[in-house]
Amino acid sequence: MTAAPDPRQEDQQLALEATYAGKRRGASRWAPWVYLSGPVAILLVFFAGPLGILAIYSFQERSRTGDGSWTFDNYVAALQPRYLETAANTVIIALVAMILLLAIAYPLAYLIAFRVGARWEIPLLLALALSDELNPLIRIYAWRTVLGRNGLINTVLEALGIIQAPLDWLIFTKFSVIVVLTASWLPYAVIPLYAAMKTIDGRVLEAARDLGAGWWVTFRKVVFPLTAAGFLATIVIVFIPLISDFAAPALVGGKSGRMLASVIEDLFLGRGQWGVGSALTFVLLAASGAVVWLSYKIADMNSLDTSR
Repeated sequence: MTAAPDPRQEDQQLALEATYAGKRRGASRWAPWVYLSGPVAILLVFFAGPLGILAIYSFQERSRTGDGSWTFDNYVAALQPRYLETAANTVIIALVAMILLLAIAYPLAYLIAFRVGARWEIPLLLALALSDELNPLIRIYAWRTVLGRNGLINTVLEALGIIQAPLDWLIFTKFSVIVVLTASWLPYAVIPLYAAMKTIDGRVLEAARDLGAGWWVTFRKVVFPLTAAGFLATIVIVFIPLISDFAAPALVGGKSGRMLASVIEDLFLGRGQWGVGSALTFVLLAASGAVVWLSYKIADMNSLDTSR
């Protein structure tokens, strides 16, 4: 005969299970904070920390010979017409480059996601990634050989008899800065849009075509709303580096293609005016934040909330 279970042992087992369950609930409650503590600490040290130092500098007489006394003169200087003109020029160049990037990246991402087939999909993505591995300075100097007075474009156009003299506006202008920035950041615009498009069921696009929708209606009513997250990610990833780039304006921009990041670099490293440079940094940050906010409104992120 089987012995009857001891009620005391059953009570002890239940008590142990309740204790372990409570410990597991306590551990699961703190686990997200433990996981987030490392990234948050890195963000505070390497991003918020330097930004806070710049904020302090922007309100001080900070320079190579300054005494560090508090002042608002740096922001007054940052709002001078010459700096505001450069800031407006910076926003215009970055916006035009961003629009061109989206105009190129959307069709290219669509072709890779839906048209080229699985055989060429990964090779094309790898080619895009590898195109960014080249040193940025080498890419910029390569564009100088293409756009220069004796560059490839002018040479070909003169050989064909289309022009009689080199086109001076191809280099050291806003045009050259926009071209270089667009070409440099194209992979970063294509890949987020491609990832967003891969979430679209191909049958949705087929249904749109069956209902008689043209390419523009399909893009406006189907593709863009379903890739709004990728659109916003592209703006965030690409626009801030575009607006803060200083290498391309310095090497191919000339006077008309000068951007605010080049002015900030000169204030810090050339003139030693750290306070004014810090104030201009926050002007640039505010402009970037305004464009990102506008992109958020355009993307209509509320439509992505599936809980409604």
